[in-house]
Amino acid sequence: MSKSNVRGQRQNLRKRRGPARRGAATGSINPPQMESNLKLVHKFRFQASSAESNFAITDSSVIGALGGICTTANSSVTVFAQSFRIKRIEMWAPPASQGSAATVSVEWFGFGNSPNIEHTDTTLSVSKNAHIASSPPSSSLAAFWQKGTSTNLFILNFPANTIIDLIVEIMMADQETALETVTVTTGTLGHIYYLALDQQLGSHILVPVSLNTTS
Repeated sequence: MSKSNVRGQRQNLRKRRGPARRGAATGSINPPQMESNLKLVHKFRFQASSAESNFAITDSSVIGALGGICTTANSSVTVFAQSFRIKRIEMWAPPASQGSAATVSVEWFGFGNSPNIEHTDTTLSVSKNAHIASSPPSSSLAAFWQKGTSTNLFILNFPANTIIDLIVEIMMADQETALETVTVTTGTLGHIYYLALDQQLGSHILVPVSLNTTS
């Protein structure tokens, strides 16, 4: 092979590879920007111990279900979350018994002049359950970030033993301001609890699955 052919191959190889370490020479030596707030998405599961209709859930009930630590024994739990935003609710009702029906539904409260939006499913089958998967409509209250202000976000209808998944985006607390506390009747100081989704209603029907809880 001639020397000219060898030089030509080396030149073509350099062209394909491009200039060496150009990005390293021109890049910033400063650390990159970052979001310092601790934010996460998690799925919380609840099981209904009894049937309920027109069951309104507040932002305070949700924020208690996201977890907290007992700060006063047998009295109060201080929550971990600063705010949250609901991404989706999914519900599965047990199959209906012979000759009856089973229904699950979620109704999102509208914001301002926006109407409430309801998603529902019914089964008449003893072998197939009712099921819905619903995200907050863009015009609903639950579509926005929420804090614990005892505002109604949505209404649930369900039979006993319904499974409810709540997928939530959470902003963990990182401020000097006092966090919300939730009243409990049983709690050991310093222990972590994930409260029932209806804790603030005093009913304790929607109990968290596979998480330490109290009432």
